[in-house]
Amino acid sequence: MKFKKNQIVSSGGKEYRILDLLGEGGQGEVYLAECEDHTYALKVYKDIPDPDFCYNLRNNIEKGSPSQTFLWPRTLVQTEDSFGYVMDLRPKNYVSFVSYLTGKNKCRDQATLLRWCIELCLSFKKLHEKGYSYQDLNDGSFFLDTETGDLLICDNDNVTADKKNLGILGKMRYMAPEIVRGDVDPRTKERQMPDVHSDRFSLAVILFMALCLGNPYEGERLKDYPIMDEQAEYEMYGEKPVFIYHKTDKSNRPIRGYHAGVLRRWPLMPIYIKEAFHRTFVDGLSDRENERTTELEWLRLLTRYRDELISCSCGYQYAYGLSERSTLDTCPLCKTKNQGEYCVLQVGKNRIVLEPGKKLYSHHLDKYSSSYNEVVGEVIANKKNPALWGLRVRVGGDILIKDANGNEKTVAAGGVIPIVKGLKIKFNENTIGEIK
Repeated sequence: MKFKKNQIVSSGGKEYRILDLLGEGGQGEVYLAECEDHTYALKVYKDIPDPDFCYNLRNNIEKGSPSQTFLWPRTLVQTEDSFGYVMDLRPKNYVSFVSYLTGKNKCRDQATLLRWCIELCLSFKKLHEKGYSYQDLNDGSFFLDTETGDLLICDNDNVTADKKNLGILGKMRYMAPEIVRGDVDPRTKERQMPDVHSDRFSLAVILFMALCLGNPYEGERLKDYPIMDEQAEYEMYGEKPVFIYHKTDKSNRPIRGYHAGVLRRWPLMPIYIKEAFHRTFVDGLSDRENERTTELEWLRLLTRYRDELISCSCGYQYAYGLSERSTLDTCPLCKTKNQGEYCVLQVGKNRIVLEPGKKLYSHHLDKYSSSYNEVVGEVIANKKNPALWGLRVRVGGDILIKDANGNEKTVAAGGVIPIVKGLKIKFNENTIGEIK
């Protein structure tokens, strides 16, 4: 049922006053509602869902959100002739992922975009660890703050326990091919339903679109279909999907002049990111359980990508690369030659290219940390002499440093560590880094 402005909806001992209609979709309407001097988003279904759906939603509310990035249902709102739930409002500084894809809203820089991608992978890692699968990843589910890279995930009412499905298969262009085809699960002898493995395929699609501004299966084969109807979609995304950068099958390459974003961005990505996409979109078609890049693998690869970024004077950021084969000596955008050799901070397996503005994160100093976006240090330039750079680390306690000649010095907490080759840095009892 539809609510009217200023209508009072009573449920669970609380009263919600309808302030406005925020939006309407296939499942129902979303209203701006006020309760006890707070405003919320109230989603009401057009038809009361079946008992399994209602039970699942109630169960998810009781278990709580896997992460703060999810606009998770807070409480049910149920009357004699309506059913819905309340969730927090999306802050105005967040824009839709769709508006980013269309170029209406752009990320501040590549590091900001990678922060969003990392947060997305971390969120789904936490979701899967709680025993859930999202089952309906698509471009309308995500929002981002283009200045900070912060993430919000909406449409969480279809989230269910893994291996369980309530009838939602997903959205075409994002669904795993086996879900599109309706393959039979060899273990249950029933139709394959969305699960963690199909989530990982869809996650890779979202990451590819974020980094390349295109769909991984939309290339030359689009010319075969004058109309993208259900049959065409079934063939492209289900029956015969061909990754646009398949190493041997070149039948579906991006179309020059039409897929400009992909053609421009793909060549600039590090080889290890390309390999992860190829593994998921090619090998992962035949081995869904072992060859689809996991959230943890994506986290390691994307944080490495962020660690290798350098900034050109034109403002463009790109991966410098840390091997002779991959090092870029000129900016891909303006063709300005970079300064050449950069100092690199080696901490365990992490190698961070140092330049002003580069961040040090919690996971760099603690290999067991899952705080991939928690900043604990930053490279700064000397105000009087910008050519002198230092690393300000915000960790508890003093930091011991030793130069190449063996001279030791203690840097007080919050102090600045000079960036000099050969300098060893003892961040804590378990973590020692070296500038190379």
